[in-house]
Amino acid sequence: MLIKRLLTAAFLVPLVVIATLKLDSSAFAIAMMPILVIGSWEFSSLIKMSHWLAKASYVAVLMTTVYYLNQTPFLLMPLLVITLLWWIINSYWIINFPRHTHYWNGYIATRLVNGFFFFVPFVVALSALHQIDSTLVLLLLALIWAADSGGYLVGRAIGKNKLIPNASPGKTIEGAAGGVLLSLGVMLIYVYSSFENAAFEQYFFYGILSLVTTFASILGDLFESLHKRVAGVKDSGILLPGHGGLFDRIDSLTASAPIFFLAYSFLT
Repeated sequence: MLIKRLLTAAFLVPLVVIATLKLDSSAFAIAMMPILVIGSWEFSSLIKMSHWLAKASYVAVLMTTVYYLNQTPFLLMPLLVITLLWWIINSYWIINFPRHTHYWNGYIATRLVNGFFFFVPFVVALSALHQIDSTLVLLLLALIWAADSGGYLVGRAIGKNKLIPNASPGKTIEGAAGGVLLSLGVMLIYVYSSFENAAFEQYFFYGILSLVTTFASILGDLFESLHKRVAGVKDSGILLPGHGGLFDRIDSLTASAPIFFLAYSFLT
């Protein structure tokens, strides 16, 4: 399994980095659409949407919404503020799982709304971030990859205390701490290399940004785990060997991308 994960990552990471740096903002926004399509299609299977026409209609609505929001930038910040509130509410469902599951999963309308907030703000925020500076997208990705790798490696090595066992039995407090520290290290390297004679305030603000982003990534991962546990599946799909579905790879980004954009706008 580890070999498959490494081989898949070795193929995908350079592809993502090159696309992020080489594509202009319009092309990058278009390149996000297949990710939206595949991820939301996998999500529609998790919420027991079985008919292909219903899935296709749902995906089309999300794509149309993303296109419209990309053309109306004044709606971006209100959307992201609402998304932040949605993720704060989700933290309550995660901590109390499996209690109150019917509130966020008991009705088709709430499941569809969850899919909207999983994918639409994530895609719109990444596209907007790329318009500001493509290297910010890479910074966000590096933070998420560091948090994921640190959590995986430290958790396997010394993880003993479960983080939220009902939501995700494999995650440990030690693993989460490892992810936070590695992500923070990546951010400190970024500040040191990007700013000449960086002041303490810059290290402090970007350190806060790293912490907020990492905690958001854990939140996104855990909320997807809740959907998989309710659906009774281990992975959202089989597209990526060793990783599962595409949604399994972007679950952290669904929360961290909009929250990173908000925090970056506020802190800098």
